[in-house]
Amino acid sequence: MIQFQHDLKEKAKQLRGGLAAAWDKTRAAAARGRDRSRVFFKKARKAVVRHPVSPLLYVAVLAVAIGAVVFDGMYSRAYVLEVDGQQVGVIADEAELDTIVSDVEARVADILGEEYDYDAEITLTPAFAAAGDVSDTEEVAATLFDNVGALMDAYAISIDGYEIGYAETQAELEGMLEEIAQPYCTEDTVEHSFAERVEIYPMQVPSNTEFDLEVLRNTLTGYRVEENTYVVQQGDTFNAIAYSLDMTPAGLAELNPDVDPNTLYVDQKLVIQQAIPYLSVRTVDHETYEETIESPVEYIDTPDLYEGETSVKEEGTDGVAQVSAEVTYLNGVEEARTVLETTTVQEATTTYIYRGTTPKPVTASNGYFIWPVNGTITSYYGGRYIFGSYDFHLGLDIACPYGTAIQAADGGTVTYSGWKGSYGNLVVITHDNGMQTYYAHNSSLLVSVGDKVYQGQTIAAAGMTGSATGYHCHFEVRVNGSTVNPLSYL
Repeated sequence: MIQFQHDLKEKAKQLRGGLAAAWDKTRAAAARGRDRSRVFFKKARKAVVRHPVSPLLYVAVLAVAIGAVVFDGMYSRAYVLEVDGQQVGVIADEAELDTIVSDVEARVADILGEEYDYDAEITLTPAFAAAGDVSDTEEVAATLFDNVGALMDAYAISIDGYEIGYAETQAELEGMLEEIAQPYCTEDTVEHSFAERVEIYPMQVPSNTEFDLEVLRNTLTGYRVEENTYVVQQGDTFNAIAYSLDMTPAGLAELNPDVDPNTLYVDQKLVIQQAIPYLSVRTVDHETYEETIESPVEYIDTPDLYEGETSVKEEGTDGVAQVSAEVTYLNGVEEARTVLETTTVQEATTTYIYRGTTPKPVTASNGYFIWPVNGTITSYYGGRYIFGSYDFHLGLDIACPYGTAIQAADGGTVTYSGWKGSYGNLVVITHDNGMQTYYAHNSSLLVSVGDKVYQGQTIAAAGMTGSATGYHCHFEVRVNGSTVNPLSYL
């Protein structure tokens, strides 16, 4: 009996040691029951020591108590969350669900741009859960948000990094770009691209997005307004610059508040607005065409002509070449041309030209006319009524005081000098190219037939001889014997 009691005590001691070890292992997980279990454990050990006769009873009671304490420390009340019949997580309480739903509704409303009520079927089932089994609130909210479908897959198109619009598929955007480029492509086009950086990429957009490809096409084929600079050139005026850029002077002034429109200077920079295409199509064409080979020219010096004068001795003919070239266009306007190959189809023949070497005399014609006198035009070339009847006026009447010097409009030879009917005192000069100029109604003549006169030389004095109503110079220009309007030559 004594030996049995001794053995029983030893077993109780071993059990107590095992329970103590088990207690130490569970102590970290049972934070809320740690103090209570420690006190209970001490009391249990004392009870076992005081009643050595029946230690197994106390050991069993102790085990049950420890199990209860450990369970209470490891598990807590929770709720299994199901949405539309699918478990999505375990939450601590109903208040946490309200926070999750509110977060989801706010995110969806922000994306859709309108109020949103989460209307899925939600079920909460009470349960016990270990600390590690409770779901992260943000993860549960993310799961609910994903199930809402606030976002959908789409494709975006951007120009130089600026997002222009969206479509359901990549193929729709690629097809639209091809349609925009096609008008600039020809049968010679070997490649085409866009001058701007065009990107198509997948993204998610609000599920209430409406795709309007026609609006997107109008945008891509339209223009955007950009600021630029204009450098003032010689002869520019503020208004002329504005109108040439399809702007109003007021609009140009608004962009340049520090500029005085009345005091522009060359190389001054003005801020302007220009309409720039959203998309500029660049094409590369391989073209084959014929090109003229100009007749080479050889000059033959001759003293029979004045310096600067030429005369064709023998007219050559142009040749023909077949050219193969790579031509780059931007929106149909040529940017660059690279000749790849040239083949001569027909050789050109040489043109021989006489070139004058004799110094030109001062009386030689310069090939243009100056005004014979300064004054007001009182009668123009063409039909008029004079002396009570209709008459065709053959020249210009230039009013001037009596005796004013009349000058040769160009160098040449005097072929008439004298009285001639209604012309009164008349001088006619025949120029080197065969043209003639008439100077009529003079009070006196200062040159004779055969005289060589130079441009600007005084040949007569103004008067009103012949049929004249006042002092003036009647000036005519004749080509091949027929009168022409002098204003076309002065």
